[in-house]
Amino acid sequence: MRTLYLTLTAVLSINAAADDRYVCTPSAEGKDWSCAEDVSANERRVLLARAAESTPASTSSTSSTSSTSSTSARGHVLDWVERVDLPAARLAEMPAYCKGAYVEPTYPLPRDADSTAQPIAVSARAAQYWQGDRAELTGGVEVRQGNLSLAADEATYHERSGEVAVTGNVTLRQPGLLVHGDAAEVAVRTGAAQVRDVEFVIHDARMRGTAQALRVDEKGTLTVDSGGFTTCEPGDQSWSITSRTVVIEPDANHGVARNAVLRAGNVPLLYTPYIRFPVTDERLSGFLFPDVGYGDDDGIDIGLPYYLNLAPNYDATLTPRYISERGVGGEVELRHLSKSSHTELGGAYLVDDDSYNGDLSRDDFEDLGLPGRFDPADRWLATAEHAGRFGDLGTSVSYAKVSDDDYFRDLGTNLSVTSTVDLEQRAELNYGIGALQLRLWAQDFQNLDPLGTDAYRRLPEIALHYDGRVAGPLQWSVRASSAEFDRDDTGFAGIDRIDGRRHHIEPRVEVPLSWPVGFLRFGGGYRYTRYDLNDVPTGADDRPDRRIWLGQADGGLFFERETSWFGESLLQTLEPRVFYLYQEHEDQTALPLFDAIDLDFTFSQLFRDNRFSGLDRIGDANQVSVGVTTRFLERDTGMERLRASVGQIRYFDRREVTLRDVQTARDRRSYSAMAGEIAVQLMTGVSLTSTLVWNSQENEWQEVGAHLQFRGAGRGIFNVGYRGRRDEAPRLEQVDVSFYWPAWRSWSLMSRWNYDVEERRVLEAFGGVEYNNCCWQARVLARRFVSSADEALGFEPQTDDGIFLQIVFKGLAGIGGRIDALMENGIRGYRPEEY
Repeated sequence: MRTLYLTLTAVLSINAAADDRYVCTPSAEGKDWSCAEDVSANERRVLLARAAESTPASTSSTSSTSSTSSTSARGHVLDWVERVDLPAARLAEMPAYCKGAYVEPTYPLPRDADSTAQPIAVSARAAQYWQGDRAELTGGVEVRQGNLSLAADEATYHERSGEVAVTGNVTLRQPGLLVHGDAAEVAVRTGAAQVRDVEFVIHDARMRGTAQALRVDEKGTLTVDSGGFTTCEPGDQSWSITSRTVVIEPDANHGVARNAVLRAGNVPLLYTPYIRFPVTDERLSGFLFPDVGYGDDDGIDIGLPYYLNLAPNYDATLTPRYISERGVGGEVELRHLSKSSHTELGGAYLVDDDSYNGDLSRDDFEDLGLPGRFDPADRWLATAEHAGRFGDLGTSVSYAKVSDDDYFRDLGTNLSVTSTVDLEQRAELNYGIGALQLRLWAQDFQNLDPLGTDAYRRLPEIALHYDGRVAGPLQWSVRASSAEFDRDDTGFAGIDRIDGRRHHIEPRVEVPLSWPVGFLRFGGGYRYTRYDLNDVPTGADDRPDRRIWLGQADGGLFFERETSWFGESLLQTLEPRVFYLYQEHEDQTALPLFDAIDLDFTFSQLFRDNRFSGLDRIGDANQVSVGVTTRFLERDTGMERLRASVGQIRYFDRREVTLRDVQTARDRRSYSAMAGEIAVQLMTGVSLTSTLVWNSQENEWQEVGAHLQFRGAGRGIFNVGYRGRRDEAPRLEQVDVSFYWPAWRSWSLMSRWNYDVEERRVLEAFGGVEYNNCCWQARVLARRFVSSADEALGFEPQTDDGIFLQIVFKGLAGIGGRIDALMENGIRGYRPEEY
């Protein structure tokens, strides 16, 4: 803003053209000036008639120039261009609900160039100068210096006072700012200036405003008197802020409004003696508007966020929160970004929840008729996410922990949490140099499922991986790790009470061969594991070990041919693959289960060398897997339009190793189920993914998963999903339908319906409507969800109903962040819009 006054003081250049000893007139050709000395003793006057084409001049010479960009910006248009007149490139990046945009003219210099170092060019239809008194320019007055410009009908310079008066359609411009007024005055000696009856546009903030007067002092501070501003389009006053004064300091990224009133139309909503607002795209510290919701269990829920822009690379948000049926609390989020790392810290606290005692809600406590007094409990949440890279060293942290199992069902959060069932607490260091990779990490989980089992803590684990080459294609590798596991063994018995240390080493050799038509890999290895255990059952070995040899062969071929799909030329591939695995059997029933779990059977499982995760169970194997994949690829771009895979395992021996030494019919079969997966890009914006497991021996689908997604123009998205699993208890069958869809121009609909077919109940359903334009956004959303589904604990499923309101004044602040969180979690592929 500091450079604004320069466009006004540039009018002084006319004085240099009016030396009192000369009279200047246009030459006969009209392209130059002809000046003669005037020795009149009376009032000396210089008459400068209209010049057809003048040459640019420095600050010490006279010139006149035409300027199409300045004249096009004059009047009340203020650089606004209707949507139909915008170029295609600008339309492509603009939301469909915007009616137009502010478009600045092309500047002669880069936007950040120093215009004060450039020569000044002045043009007018006529000019007069009275020695020692004044100089007058009339008719299309224009002054330009670099990217700075001034246009007006008339300009008068008063030599004695050093003031310039500009009148009639005054337009001042600099990159990012356009000011239009009826009249202006500038003090030449100080640079102070004032423009009356003003309209202005701040382009970077997409903000326009009006004022009785706009003043610039000698330091370049901009002050707006009795004015108002909004980010709404011209002619739209959906919201605005009116204030007695607005002050914008030189080079500031924000303005300060005092005695300000926020209005919706002509209706005042909020008075504040002080408010800051952005004049660039940088975020500002200050209060946002309340986060408002209502629920059956919570009553009215109000949060008042305060945003702190502490530095360009870190910020914080503090949100005091009031829940009428629960109490008072707050939430905090800190974010830091650097060239080497990204860190987010968060937390929430609710003091003495009137509806929860740490185990039961007040309603359940009273329904069960429990003795004693209901004692409200404090409730809290802590989160941390970090990822960093410092040369060869990588760092990672993922942490989330809550006070109780019901926290998310009761209170929710706007903080980033990847799971609301098993909360992970993990810290990790990675070091890699050449073929060596080192990893040091610790891990714990908080289980929020009352029927689930608490996982072991990993305190910590160090792991090493090294790849080397022997000769020719022969390669070797070694993996080694040492970890300590611990957990509270209260309530556990037998093998589940064990804790201790695990040491593992795994050398391997491999011969990988590859050709354009296929590949072949042979390999083998040795897996050795030793334990140092505590709390082992009586008579059991507290230092057991395990030795297993393995060998494998893996080969595949690539075939391709040209084909077409609905007239489109494509390349089809056919990729058969055979994988043989032999792995020794060793009795592992006495070993603990620190991190071993069964894996879901999918197509990728066909080519793994262990059917369990972790290292505590290594499956015996004498088997061959056969699979085939076909792809349809666009010839020009290589984009995959369709991928389909299917395969099966042939077992030559019965599988002896199971997770808990319990043999099932599946372990005795000679063939696995058939596993397949499909991914289809049907057309632009339409995709289908599916995983299938077919049990041919019992002629039934063991598992089916499918997801169809359609992305429309703009931000429209529609999802249909299904998942069913019938091979183990509990059986699962769920349908999930969700969408966010622009219905017409500024109106959009959003909804989710998640239904449990097996239990015949709705797990979550919400629906809402959104109004959106370039000025403001409003949403209303109603939600019903299962807040407690623990029939096994003796309770009937409970549902909670809520309604949420979100209002966003774009470029200023918003009401409600929880709707975005609900939609991001509930509508697959949805991402909040950046305002």
